[in-house]
Amino acid sequence: MTLRPRLSPVMDRFIAGQFFGPFMVCLAAFTAAYLLGDMFDRFDDLIRYGGLGLLGLEYFALKLPLIISQVLPVASLAGVLLGFALLNRSGEVLACQQLGISRLEMAVPVLIVAVLISGFDFFISETVVPAATRQAKYIYAVELKKHQLKGVFANRRIWVRVRDGFISVDRFDKENSQLVGITHYQLDNVFGLKDLQHATSAKWNGHGWVESGLNSFQIGEGGAVTKFGAARFELGLTPADFGLLRFDPEEFSLWELNRYIADLRSKGLDPGGYVVDRDLKYAMPLTCLIMAALGMALSLDPLPRNLSLGRSFGLAIVIGFAYWTSLGITSALGRSALLPAVVAAWIPNFMFAMIAVSIFLFGEER
Repeated sequence: MTLRPRLSPVMDRFIAGQFFGPFMVCLAAFTAAYLLGDMFDRFDDLIRYGGLGLLGLEYFALKLPLIISQVLPVASLAGVLLGFALLNRSGEVLACQQLGISRLEMAVPVLIVAVLISGFDFFISETVVPAATRQAKYIYAVELKKHQLKGVFANRRIWVRVRDGFISVDRFDKENSQLVGITHYQLDNVFGLKDLQHATSAKWNGHGWVESGLNSFQIGEGGAVTKFGAARFELGLTPADFGLLRFDPEEFSLWELNRYIADLRSKGLDPGGYVVDRDLKYAMPLTCLIMAALGMALSLDPLPRNLSLGRSFGLAIVIGFAYWTSLGITSALGRSALLPAVVAAWIPNFMFAMIAVSIFLFGEER
């Protein structure tokens, strides 16, 4: 493989355009398919709560930034495969190679566009996606399903208004249905603090909360504090209620997630899977570039691939599914502390990048 002087700007624009056009088509197709799947998944709720009008449209419109961010890598791969399938069908790639234009020279314009797509992915993931996802969650849970739970994720803690006072929680582990650092503030008739209960943790057993490290205190006149026998936690809330108030990783920006992790560690709490999710925020945008590079390697090695449009699209789906499967496995291992967080987040990118580089470097020029 030889590296010749850069192509002309006209040739650069032509090759980049051959990628960008199919990429936009694939992005629209994958986004529409994702939206339809989400709509059918929530169809019963939409019918039951009257979400087929403007409120439903607003909900799905607010989910668009998150959907676009998630399908950008696969759209990048499909855009390269489809774009070069069109070029190969007319023999233009082979003609470029006969003129002495190397595969690397043809790859550079595509990779530059892929870098811009990766930057765009990182930008919307840090600005538009968190705010839009939070608002979509609020519309679905409160305005559509009329859930009246009064709570807020404030100062990196969950606060909930209950019938007899307030409940604050340091952390809610959704996967294990476990609360960490729970404090129940019970108020009297004039909204003064009457009793206080604090537990180190509480786990949902399917019927109620099983607490550990529970201490109960009574606040008397003049602020006198009396410790009394520990009683059962009667929160009147389920894991589903706390799930509405807990921020999912996509609802955090990177700096918010860093602050939340630091706050948990300062309290002696294990941030758990949040560390993996933070590293994924760095790794995921780069996937667009890696998938574009993999698409270039598959399209040009060792000779131009004469794939039909249908086979190119199918190949993109298969590779995308393989990537998301590997990412799901490594992320689960990272959240279970079986792999270091940085390894769990980056190993799929490393694997697919090595595959792309290997195919590209060991391919033969014609």
